[in-house]
Amino acid sequence: MSAKGKFLILRRFRAGDKDLMVKVYGTHGMTRVYVPEGLIAQEGFLGLLEPFNLMHAVCKQSGGVLILKDLIKVDFISYLSLRDYSTYMWMSLLVSFLEKWFLQYDAELFDMAVSYLTLRTKNPEVILLRFKLEFLKRMGLYREEIFEEGLRCITKQLLEEESLKKLERLRITKSAVSKLEDAIEAHLQGSL
Repeated sequence: MSAKGKFLILRRFRAGDKDLMVKVYGTHGMTRVYVPEGLIAQEGFLGLLEPFNLMHAVCKQSGGVLILKDLIKVDFISYLSLRDYSTYMWMSLLVSFLEKWFLQYDAELFDMAVSYLTLRTKNPEVILLRFKLEFLKRMGLYREEIFEEGLRCITKQLLEEESLKKLERLRITKSAVSKLEDAIEAHLQGSL
């Protein structure tokens, strides 16, 4: 049985001499898509199925893997990573978090991930914290108690501020960022 889907490409791997395997997050959750003859230049898949791109495709389920039947459309987001090294690192950090914690598909979370992925930020540490806190809220996992008393005002400010420019101007010490990251990670490990 075939089904249409929208997928954010997280990683791609060789799967033999001619084939390609793509790790994606999309309408089927976190999964892998097998692309027969995806490494052959004449097929043209290699340039389209780059990490960070958004693909709309028809796939067939085979066990725990989807098999690509038809590529409908590709939204090229990967070119953003070529701006500079900091943009590439920002996108890579975001994708690493997605890969680790976005287990089931949720349309709101998917849209949130794509919108954050396309941001050009001058303060990636702060914006990544905001993303993680938003993720906790949307999953229903956010509780102030998971953060130390002195850090709660920072999390509140990160969640309530709507202006990207004001968020980018926030200066948070490296130790505070580290403590917030550790608290979020520990909470997610205990919750998911």
